[in-house]
Amino acid sequence: MLAGKLRPILVLLIWLLSLGASALWLTSARQAVLVVGGGPADSESYALTTVIADTLNTSQKRFTVQVFDTGGSAENLRLLQSGQLDLAEIQADSIVPEGIVGVAKLYPDAYHLIVQQSSSIQNFADLVGRRVAIPPASSGQNASFWFMAEHFGLSADQFLALPMSEPAANFAMVHGQVDAVFRVRSPGNKVIRKLIGDHPMRLVSIDQSEALALRQPALQPGVIPRGSYRGSPALPAADMPTAVLDRLLVTRSDMDPDVIYRFTKGMFDQRSDLRESSQLAGFLGPISGGENSVLPVHAGALRYYDREKPSFMQSNVRLVSALLYTVAILVTSLFALRAHWNRMRRIQMGGFNARLMEIAHAARHEEGYAALVEGKHKLVDILSEVVADLDRERVSQEEFEHFSFAWQAVDALVRDRLMLMGPMPHAELHAGVVR
Repeated sequence: MLAGKLRPILVLLIWLLSLGASALWLTSARQAVLVVGGGPADSESYALTTVIADTLNTSQKRFTVQVFDTGGSAENLRLLQSGQLDLAEIQADSIVPEGIVGVAKLYPDAYHLIVQQSSSIQNFADLVGRRVAIPPASSGQNASFWFMAEHFGLSADQFLALPMSEPAANFAMVHGQVDAVFRVRSPGNKVIRKLIGDHPMRLVSIDQSEALALRQPALQPGVIPRGSYRGSPALPAADMPTAVLDRLLVTRSDMDPDVIYRFTKGMFDQRSDLRESSQLAGFLGPISGGENSVLPVHAGALRYYDREKPSFMQSNVRLVSALLYTVAILVTSLFALRAHWNRMRRIQMGGFNARLMEIAHAARHEEGYAALVEGKHKLVDILSEVVADLDRERVSQEEFEHFSFAWQAVDALVRDRLMLMGPMPHAELHAGVVR
């Protein structure tokens, strides 16, 4: 009857265990999905992140990568913070909120200011009173433009800034609806090349990039190389000074380190395949995690970058060798001193034992009462010396115990010899031999 009641319970337990095992298997088999904000659909960053996603999805089995077009750096950072994106591309000069960390450098960007060939605009400050096509507010390029304007002392009421997409800006520039176009793009950008390569336009140099770098550490002086947009005649005609910065791939600091490690490893392991699909992939590189880094590096990416970093022992092999050599000398010296100390103690104890044997030998052959009594006194003197050495730790407890055994034996021999002789003769007593 009891077995009949237990049977449904056992069946239920088996079903629960089976369901639990199935759930665990499904969880472990499920692929992680990484959502990446690639920037505007017609941008270089979107094209490169799409190539990275396609390559990793082909070679990786533990996660898949999905790329979505976004408004740019500012929108990407907002979507990252809200958890709608797992990774995103941004300009290195973007204002990065807390909790956003780096994964990799994608490629270098440069500030571009484009004007008509006949324009009198020779530098950024000449934009006063002009119409300027600038990137949308959701883009990091927009913030870069206003950073430049502030540096050159231009306020928003001194010119007309018109946020618009790249195709709209190109159209407006070609038809004379704007006087200048500002962009942050890699030198040789295809969209810029189509604009200035096919129309009478030119680039304006940004000649205060060193000063800009003082205010924005992500910036550094650079050039748009001669002939970046046309080979003959060369456009620009010479290396053109400008401010350059990196385009970065970032993520949240709370992303699983193992996932980011596998993503980073897969990206760099497949770099040769990436270069076949995108020239910009040749610029792919690690973010430095030092004090001069623009932002911290995610723990998973840092684990990949530090994979070949020498250990402390390897980096300080000479110092470690010298320390080991010194320790070996000290230890050897201590052992030598200890051996010398033990040898000296054995010699000293050997001397005490030799004196005991002399007394024992004399006691066995002496016939005079006075000589035996003198031997008795010598035994007491030797015992006093050994006890004094024991107090000064010149004799170990074990050595003292061995000595005591020998001393008691000799003392017993002397006493036995005295007892066999009987009372002390009167003459010897009168002579005062007893101390």
